[in-house]
Amino acid sequence: MKQQLLMVDEIGYGEAISGFEKYEPKEIELLRELTYRNGNTTWKPNVLFCPVCTKIREKDTMTGGYKDKWVVSKEDYFFTLEYKEDEEGTLYAGCSKCNFDARSHVPEYDTYVSIILTDDNDDGPPLPIELFHDTVYQQGFFIMPSAEHERMREVGTNEYGRILPATDIDGTRYVITWGDFISKMRSFPSLSVVGIPKTYFKSL
Repeated sequence: MKQQLLMVDEIGYGEAISGFEKYEPKEIELLRELTYRNGNTTWKPNVLFCPVCTKIREKDTMTGGYKDKWVVSKEDYFFTLEYKEDEEGTLYAGCSKCNFDARSHVPEYDTYVSIILTDDNDDGPPLPIELFHDTVYQQGFFIMPSAEHERMREVGTNEYGRILPATDIDGTRYVITWGDFISKMRSFPSLSVVGIPKTYFKSL
């Protein structure tokens, strides 16, 4: 045990140990290059970066949220996180450039769908998801029982349309705007089901 403790104490910056053998670890590549099918390239991170200084997200005008830029250069990343200590003596990760506290929330990195609520294209807050069930996918349509569609109509009407209808198909969650959920449906009375074309849904 004494020998083991001694070895641990002797491990310095930039060193690693396996058993009782010290070695110099391979240097971690901060970035890796990704090539799209069309030949364009972008860069993806292998380690944590400052989400405030790094500019790899952009506004998604279709959903009202944010998405990764299609093409990102090396210079867009800032690997400037370091350990800091707060007033209570707790260690945390912070940016040496902008003093960002990595424990803080960064909305630009949220994964949600925000629907435009007003006519002047101002983004509204993320809408609450309301799941509809017993859905199957057939021939380009999401099909549900007529009774389930009617239940959703009642829920949405009571909330003045400020909900985000969603359903889970084969492990993927799909969402649709309230307006499309109501107006794009096709009724099949003989089967007591309602169908909505998949093209009006977005996957989360």
